[in-house]
Amino acid sequence: MIEKNNPSRILFNILNYGFMAAFAIVCIAPLWHVLMASLSNPRMLIMNTGLLWKPAGEITFKGYELVFRNGNILGGYGNTLLYVAWHAVVGTFFTLIAGYLVSRKDFKLQIPLLLFIMFTMMFNGGLIPTYQVQRAIGLINNKWAMMIPGMIGAFYVVMIKSAFEQLSPSYEESAKLDGAGPLTILFRILTPLIMPSLAVVIMFSVVMQWNSWYPASVYLPMSREDWPLQLFMREVLVQNNTAKIISGADAAAKADLTSNLVKYCVSIVGTLPILCAYPFAQKYFVKGVTLGGVKG
Repeated sequence: MIEKNNPSRILFNILNYGFMAAFAIVCIAPLWHVLMASLSNPRMLIMNTGLLWKPAGEITFKGYELVFRNGNILGGYGNTLLYVAWHAVVGTFFTLIAGYLVSRKDFKLQIPLLLFIMFTMMFNGGLIPTYQVQRAIGLINNKWAMMIPGMIGAFYVVMIKSAFEQLSPSYEESAKLDGAGPLTILFRILTPLIMPSLAVVIMFSVVMQWNSWYPASVYLPMSREDWPLQLFMREVLVQNNTAKIISGADAAAKADLTSNLVKYCVSIVGTLPILCAYPFAQKYFVKGVTLGGVKG
């Protein structure tokens, strides 16, 4: 059925596109301001007020030079990439296994295991008991404190479980008739069919780990070499400690001049990779969330 473009529909389309365009500008403007500010002249940036639509003064990469010259930032980048890769690969692997197990009707521990997993979605031990447990097993000031706890998310397991349950039993039955074992069925038959849901789990894990700083501040207080990038960013942005980024005999004077510039550059360095990766996974989001969250 083809709908005619009557005046009311034309007006609706104008208002709809106008609203969406305005909303997009509101979302993009702060990011653009930060990018332009990171390329601005430090002295001109201090005198600027309001949004920047172009760099203030001559374009300069001095702020980025200061940021990447600092060993903490580069080390934090490496630690963040390690934590992100661990949760995206190892965490998703175990999430896939758990989701497959609790989706099997013939698995004897399906209900107890599913209830145990869902219990953790509603209740947790709290910060102090969790800290005591991690200290007792020697994870404080250790990289594993960022890698083992939270490796499997209960919500992700339920999402993968629902995705498996949407698949027709005929896939598994046909594979069994051909002599396929459980691992072959899981990894070669069923897993490719739920890739949209799996992509959502991976992307959510990556985003959460990339933005995570609080666990590191609690469990890695004396181990700065294991800090993720976001904790160093917090040190610069929230605690206003840019002197540690700027080295040299006149570090204090330089920090006063380039303080705002360094903050903008650190923000870009910390957010640009995840912003660039997000569009490539976005196409999986709607399909993946729908497949993993609707059972019919």
